[in-house]
Amino acid sequence: MSGFTRESLIDIARHYYPAGFPIEEDDYRQPLLAHQRTPEHERWRSAWGKALKWERWDSLLAAGQSAFSWGDIRDATQAWHSACRRCCVCIKELLPEGVEVITRVSAAISVLAPLYLTYTTTRTRKLGARAGAPLVTFIPSGKEIAHVRELSSLIERELEYSPFPLEFAEVVIPGLRVGYLNRMEPPTLLEALFSDDLANLP
Repeated sequence: MSGFTRESLIDIARHYYPAGFPIEEDDYRQPLLAHQRTPEHERWRSAWGKALKWERWDSLLAAGQSAFSWGDIRDATQAWHSACRRCCVCIKELLPEGVEVITRVSAAISVLAPLYLTYTTTRTRKLGARAGAPLVTFIPSGKEIAHVRELSSLIERELEYSPFPLEFAEVVIPGLRVGYLNRMEPPTLLEALFSDDLANLP
């Protein structure tokens, strides 16, 4: 258990994202949008600046190369476009009739709180064709279970972070402006503390 409650997670989100500033009122004639001139946004930027200098992140990836010697763990972070650093290990399997299944065992590590979550994405394609859209799951099955457990252990050992309580993932925070969410609907805790597009792994 992470020890984080629903209320404490909402408090963290409110510390880094301002209330108000609806997207329809954005004035792009200004050098910075109104929500980007708030103390909350400055704290968010500061958190990202520190996260990009994490020495422990390099240690995590180095340890992952040994733990996943059969594959290649790599940095999948998209800085400033979410609230998390990410890494993943790719597993490719060739099925009959030339069908390739590409599974990525992935982790998102929040830059706003000492929390992480693991998940897998799966894409299927016929050789020579474009892969379909990735399917995301937070509950691994089959042979991915062992890989997810190994990645979780690695993160907890190297970063001393705790798993994000998924039961709070869809909790909505009304009135909060998360800059990287280009929409009017309020964010969920998952979106505010991690990302709204975990399936998109570069």
